Amino acid sequence: MEFERLHHRITHNLAIGRETEAIALLKDQLNEHHQVPAFWILYSSCHLNLEQWAEAESNARAALNLDPANPVAGECLAIALMRQHRRDEALLAIRQVIEADPEYGNGHYWLSMITLSGIRSNDDRVLARQAIEHAIRLDPGNPAYYQGAAIVAEAQDDNRAALAFLQAGLQIDANHQGLLRVAGGIGNGEKIVGDQGDVLRGLISMDPMNEGLHQDYAESFVAKQSVYAHRFWLFAPVVAAAAALGQRAGGAGTVLAILAIAVLSGLFGWWNKRQYSEAAKFLPAGYTKDIAARYPKLPRAMRAYQLAWLLGAGGAMLGCFLPVAGIIVMLLGVLASQLGALWILQENAGPPAGTADRHEQRRYLIRCSGMHAEGFWKRVGLVLCQLVIFGICLANGSRIAAVPAGSIAAGLLFPGFSLLAAQFRLGFKENAFAFGLAATTSAKNRNLALLRGNIGGLYFIGVHLFIGLIAATASFTLLASGVDSSLDPASEDQTPRQENVIDENLLKRLEELETRDRQIREYATPTLPELPDIPSLSVPEQ
Repeated sequence: MEFERLHHRITHNLAIGRETEAIALLKDQLNEHHQVPAFWILYSSCHLNLEQWAEAESNARAALNLDPANPVAGECLAIALMRQHRRDEALLAIRQVIEADPEYGNGHYWLSMITLSGIRSNDDRVLARQAIEHAIRLDPGNPAYYQGAAIVAEAQDDNRAALAFLQAGLQIDANHQGLLRVAGGIGNGEKIVGDQGDVLRGLISMDPMNEGLHQDYAESFVAKQSVYAHRFWLFAPVVAAAAALGQRAGGAGTVLAILAIAVLSGLFGWWNKRQYSEAAKFLPAGYTKDIAARYPKLPRAMRAYQLAWLLGAGGAMLGCFLPVAGIIVMLLGVLASQLGALWILQENAGPPAGTADRHEQRRYLIRCSGMHAEGFWKRVGLVLCQLVIFGICLANGSRIAAVPAGSIAAGLLFPGFSLLAAQFRLGFKENAFAFGLAATTSAKNRNLALLRGNIGGLYFIGVHLFIGLIAATASFTLLASGVDSSLDPASEDQTPRQENVIDENLLKRLEELETRDRQIREYATPTLPELPDIPSLSVPEQ
């Protein structure tokens, strides 16, 4: 087969996602075209599409052996090396491409992407930005370069520039798949492209066999489920406050409290169910099962939230009559909600499936750490809200104050211990706090930044653990304390009786003492018997 015809067929197969057929065809033509560099470049491209990085590297080197200055072969080699996490080798390979052909735009594009794949200092961010902007100057009509520029700008926390690059690229190609997909990772990107779920659904309809689009669609759906975490953190304390007020009121007040708990729980359940239905409404038939297969912890998280709702509502109603039992049930609901939030966060971080690759594990732990650490001030606000609820419960003399205290403890200890575990697993140089700070400073100040990052990270974790343990102690103390004397009817009845018994005994004792005292006085000063009159003796007269 002539090479031009072979090239056309292979290119067509790559375009429609038939890499396996393309490789089979290339194998058949190996003996005829093995001396042609472009043949090995096609071979390498097929393996790159199949994510077979070692084979792609081998074929790219074969092409370079035949034509050392071939920029496309050098580009394939650099990509294969980058995907194998051999960053320094990949940078060397792409720089050789740029030296051989300084006007080759893809060389500068991949220099930017490879540099960005392993940022070690702010110098890398600057280099990546310069390289991608140079690529745009060489070929201002290539939308893929604007996609890369948007990614780089977002990595520099320059959201305005990222949105400008995104918009400029879409003006060149409004249906560019890469730009539309990357918009979901750019702040306010939905203002330009619309809801990410709608965008991905449209792309899937145009390219239903694209596995990457299906994966992005599943990721978008899972990301939307993280909205429940903060809501459920407040749910149990709010219904617990209603139960505490109902306890204090007694009688009709308790009935009203139960009705309030039922209404609050119903509205809360409806709100969350409606949000989930909105997210799942446009999913194709059977897609929820596909998402569950990709993210096995997601269904468990949803069941944990449902259990948290039942335990919170049921525990609050039970707490109106049996405080201890109600507290325990509500605290179990708090733990269920935190476990559900943790599972969704882990799935959002993208756990590496079926691989022990240290690099992928590191990236996963860094993403988890970043998600736990973000939204700190929102977490502070939620803790303050629960402290107010804690105060309301205490002001009513209710032990149900153990619920908001336990909720604070769970909401701080779950991320605290997760961050602590990641901190030690990643080590001094690679943990999220050190990495984040080092990546924003110059290479010259990297070591100092690592030290500051570790100290700051441990302080951040320590605050969570310290406050969380104090809240847990307060919760357990309230739970383990005696029955509320002010709220237990039996206690109210017993106290006056005990006081009456004491008073009666005291009176009896006083009476006895008074009688004894009287007897003593009588004995000490006895009344003398009245003597008879002695007749006077008269002396007879002489």
